[in-house]
Amino acid sequence: MMRHGFRIMLAGLLGMGPLVASAAMAADGAALYAGKCAMCHGPAGAGRPGTFPALAGRVGAIASSPEGKAYLAAVLVNGLHGPILVEGQSYKGFMPSFKALSDDDIAAVLSYAATLGGGSSSGISAQEVASVRSVPMDAAAVQAKRTALQASHVIP
Repeated sequence: MMRHGFRIMLAGLLGMGPLVASAAMAADGAALYAGKCAMCHGPAGAGRPGTFPALAGRVGAIASSPEGKAYLAAVLVNGLHGPILVEGQSYKGFMPSFKALSDDDIAAVLSYAATLGGGSSSGISAQEVASVRSVPMDAAAVQAKRTALQASHVIP
């Protein structure tokens, strides 16, 4: 009987390994940013003029409202394609979807990006990401959301 209980306990502990690793990975938004975003947007989020827009100082400003948080999550979950205007500079590019990342990981990387350039934000929760993920959007819908938020000054 005791041996059977030990096997059940061991199986339970081994089964929790991936959960513990995933939680640790999600908590490290800086590492996720370095691995997924820095190649294009730069290690400090300064962007690459004419190629990739800056994130520093912008993500935190956008994330200061629920609508902005939802937009940022939509961009990471669905990607962003086509022309955008950022601080008077035109960009026409392709940002891939990161929908393969967990809601925790997307929340962690967005929360980290919101701090770049001295930005501050209450962060973006995994629940907010899950809510956005539950309503898939195509490229045109993400662009339309961006246009509407720029018109209402949620996106500077």
